[in-house]
Amino acid sequence: MRCVLHCHSLHSPDSSLPLQSIIDTCREYNINCVALTDHNEIAGAIELQKMATDIKVIIGEEVTSKEGHIIGLFLKEKISAGMPIHDTIRAIRDQGGVVLLPHPFDRIRPGSVGLKVLTQVAFEIDFLEIFNARCLLSSDNKKAAAFATEHRLRPYVGSDAHFASEYTNAICDMPNFDTPEGFVKSLSQATFSTRPAGWVIHVRSNYVRHISKRITDPKHRI
Repeated sequence: MRCVLHCHSLHSPDSSLPLQSIIDTCREYNINCVALTDHNEIAGAIELQKMATDIKVIIGEEVTSKEGHIIGLFLKEKISAGMPIHDTIRAIRDQGGVVLLPHPFDRIRPGSVGLKVLTQVAFEIDFLEIFNARCLLSSDNKKAAAFATEHRLRPYVGSDAHFASEYTNAICDMPNFDTPEGFVKSLSQATFSTRPAGWVIHVRSNYVRHISKRITDPKHRI
């Protein structure tokens, strides 16, 4: 399977990507599995799973814990933001979910957990993101890969796609699976293809976030 992990839709405040565009993009590039991980929301992933009958859709969420971002996959209910990271991981486990930790060392992104927190939770997670296509500093991805190797953590790569053009930036080629346990085994055997997104994509996301705030906040409404 060609699988894209860690990606977003218009249900994230910094993305404007319609769900149908995700389906169209996946079909165009022969992507047959996608884990939609909107920020603190699973509604888009649930809807996408109903829409995309020919694509395997994993319901996920990129949760903003007290210490930074953590991803839960195979969720049934939305997990609340703002909890301590250990409690967030426990909430994912309580749903039978799989735990991924994205962009741990991105020095530019506020949601990155950093070395201290990663060290504390390293053996509570299932996979560590060793390449995030949106990391502007390649050394941050290399640091994550080195940490995974040193601590024998399972790696994965994330496109962190917020727009259709980003969905092919990080592909996991992996065997088929039907269960969360099968997913863990399959991703452990995956091979990766990657390319960085570049800085322009961050400008687009910031613009979308700004417009979204002006629309939803009465104080900033256009």
